Amino acid sequence: MAKSLELRFGTSLGKTKTMSVKDPILNLTTEKAQQAMNSIISLNMFQIEGANPYATVVGARYVERVVDDIFEAE
Repeated sequence: MAKSLELRFGTSLGKTKTMSVKDPILNLTTEKAQQAMNSIISLNMFQIEGANPYATVVGARYVERVVDDIFEAE
């Protein structure tokens, strides 16, 4: 199963934006996740159409994804 970490942020326009991290460190503490997210926010390096997509911390979660291939073309 593929596991990813979703970091959920509030945008400066009041919407939610998700940043996904593949193959994350597992068992992160709340404090470590919040620290990392606050570091991303403090960089203030993203702008989309004049809005900051990573303005506030909303939450973080691990997501597991199961893929069942039917076939692959050769």
